Amino acid sequence: MAVVAEDEDKTLYAPDLISNEMLLLRKHGFDTNLLEGKRFNIYQLAEIRKGLETGADVLEYLDPELPWNEMEEIRLELQSGIDMSMYRDAGFDIMQLAEIREGLQAGLDVTEYARPEFFADQMRQIRLGLQSNVPIIFYQNPNYNWLQMAEIRIGLENGTDISKFATVDMPYMKMRVVRESLEDGLELDDNLVRRKDAATLEQIHLAYIDKIDIDAYIKKNFDAEQLEQVRKAKMAGIEDIDKYFLFGMRGECMHEVLLGLEQNLDVSVYADEQYSWKQMKELRLGLEHQVDVTVYAKPLYRADQMREIRLGLEANIDVSKYSSMVHPAQEMRIMREWLEDGKVLPSNLSKLFTGQLQEEMERPADEEVKAWQFLQTEEGRLIDISEDMMKVYFTIPVGTKAAKFTIEYIAKLLYMARVRRGISKKVLTEMIENKKFGVKTLVASGREPENGKDGYYDYLLQLGESILPDMESSDGADFSKVKIFDEVKLGDKLAIYHPATAGVDGFDVTGKILKAKPGRGKPILKGHGFMLLADKQTYVSSTAGVGRIHSGEIWIDKAKVYESLVNVRDKISYDGTIWVKGDIENAYVQAKGDIVVDGSVTCSDLTAGGRIVVRKSIVGNLSERTSITANGIVAAAHLDNADIKCREDLISNDCLNCNVSAGGKVIMLGDRGLINGGKVTSLKGIETAVLGSKTVKETLIRTGITEDLDYEYKELMRKLSRTYQEIKMYEGQRAKLASFNDTTNKQALQVKIKINAESAIKEAELERLNKRKKEIEDEMAAVKDSKVLVSRLVFDGTVVMMGSRVLKLNDIYETTKGITFKTKDGMVVMLDGEKTVARS
Repeated sequence: MAVVAEDEDKTLYAPDLISNEMLLLRKHGFDTNLLEGKRFNIYQLAEIRKGLETGADVLEYLDPELPWNEMEEIRLELQSGIDMSMYRDAGFDIMQLAEIREGLQAGLDVTEYARPEFFADQMRQIRLGLQSNVPIIFYQNPNYNWLQMAEIRIGLENGTDISKFATVDMPYMKMRVVRESLEDGLELDDNLVRRKDAATLEQIHLAYIDKIDIDAYIKKNFDAEQLEQVRKAKMAGIEDIDKYFLFGMRGECMHEVLLGLEQNLDVSVYADEQYSWKQMKELRLGLEHQVDVTVYAKPLYRADQMREIRLGLEANIDVSKYSSMVHPAQEMRIMREWLEDGKVLPSNLSKLFTGQLQEEMERPADEEVKAWQFLQTEEGRLIDISEDMMKVYFTIPVGTKAAKFTIEYIAKLLYMARVRRGISKKVLTEMIENKKFGVKTLVASGREPENGKDGYYDYLLQLGESILPDMESSDGADFSKVKIFDEVKLGDKLAIYHPATAGVDGFDVTGKILKAKPGRGKPILKGHGFMLLADKQTYVSSTAGVGRIHSGEIWIDKAKVYESLVNVRDKISYDGTIWVKGDIENAYVQAKGDIVVDGSVTCSDLTAGGRIVVRKSIVGNLSERTSITANGIVAAAHLDNADIKCREDLISNDCLNCNVSAGGKVIMLGDRGLINGGKVTSLKGIETAVLGSKTVKETLIRTGITEDLDYEYKELMRKLSRTYQEIKMYEGQRAKLASFNDTTNKQALQVKIKINAESAIKEAELERLNKRKKEIEDEMAAVKDSKVLVSRLVFDGTVVMMGSRVLKLNDIYETTKGITFKTKDGMVVMLDGEKTVARS
């Protein structure tokens, strides 16, 4: 497969990155005029810079035609002082040379792998084995690919019985599962290993770790995807899965059934082998929205047709108008949207589908239509009808003929003008009795439709995710009275659902029905620890514990309460929320839910699947820092000498000498909010009153991209570029073999097969790296507008990083307007109010 280098070029030749590397070269005293007219990329320039930093003679590789990895190898050879000319003359490629040099530097016997039959990746595995002092003879065979070699090497290093998997015929993924299973105490049956693929064996391995019995399903020959759903269902404690997990279902179908079972839905409606997983998904979503899915629970409907019927049911419209199977999904969608707008489907549907009907409706009324919007007689203009057909005015003419205008005569005239509804006899009577001649009088009115109301929930469990401390204290935000969760008893009501209403239709004066838009229902609530009663409206807790609302879901966790945890030797671990009423000191605490501490945390390690909230301080010291890791927010009154990682916000009064990585914002509250010393990184922005202090040399602030993400991205880009070069090298080797054009040469054919296999592995790796690259770039794009906001004071020694740009401050800045750090034109700028006062 040819490698397209367009993505690589965009990355490696970015003007701002090139100029940054050129600046660094000049700082090292390099004459950049030597590069004039030569097209070096950023990695090539980096190799020149690294050579200058280590005293290497960079002129030896100052050639833009050399790939950066070749420049790197020459630089490393120059730095190590190792003469590689013998191996270079022997025809080893640049990747092989690197492995030989690494071995020589480590004092290894490179003759064990410095052979042309070994690719570089195979050489690396032998080299690593030599370094680990394991018997490489077990995999020193060029017929193993490097991934197989790696599994055997790791097994030898771990003391695993490699005889169970060290065979050339076994794919590396199967090798890995067998090895890891052995290391976890499971010896897989030889027959299973021969008959099953790696994915199925991995499910058996995971079931063993989770202590889940899936033997019956293995005997039924369930595949890996099916076994995964069985394992997950059993882990979730779901019973009677045999009733719904049928052998003829694919794993994707079982997944849809499992999602329904987890929400206590009546999955019997769709747990049928006749349905595809997409059809099952539409039925599951319908059950979640509490609509009558029997309307479309028919295997002959396509999934996209089911979707249109489901959406119509959720909108409370009459789906029978368009649910015939003869209509493809596209036609169904047009009819559904037409009905949702309160319009009546025409008898000629072809006009609707082509858009002709909409065009006709939008045209101005022709003269025939206009003629009956008023009635002109010899007595004059008598009737006026509003354009929207909602009001009718009648005028009794002045003169001798007025006497003939009785109620019956006026009603006849209105009928001639097509007025059918909304006529007020009372008004007509008063108009005649009071002789309102020549007066234009409203005699008929239509009725506007009353649209239905959307369904809604009344939450009886009011506590959400916000942490709202008392801000009235002179010492800063007071966390002592913050309500973190609601205590919940078994059977407590948590929420009441109020269904959508249909609304009331209206009409115009011609009798045309004006359809009301029905309200939309809400899907059933998600979360854990509760159930929906038979009335389909009342949610009650199914367990006692602590509850809150998280991202629109109700979470009821079981809770374990401790008075304090001080100098606890054993690790404290709990499958729920841990509440400590006193202090935590010198302890290791792990909870699947939240960790709540009413006192302080000192020199401890806390890990939570949810939030960590400490009402007082989180404190470490220089020799033993406190470690905090949470999937939710972290909140504490004070932070000092702590390492903190959280996926959401970090909230406190002050942060002293802490290393922070937050997936949300970092917020120091109030006019005394302070970040002083350490490294504070936040994806979504930082807010504080004061940055730095007179006594601390440096305070490093980073927002937009965390240090870990930035490092991963840079390493990923180097791996991508290196992989591109490696694939190109394999293509070159393949082209050389093709030039022989000798199909009888068995050795050449074997080499070609090896090259194709290695190239395929590299191309799969390239695909994986590109996928991760896109994920990281999406994360970066989502936080590119993050800012640092400082309300009062910034001290010198503060360093602000945004992306690859750095702004170091050498002065103290005091403000009344607020200081903002943000990126602009590729630089970090510092604004005092609207005025720029510094830039990177």
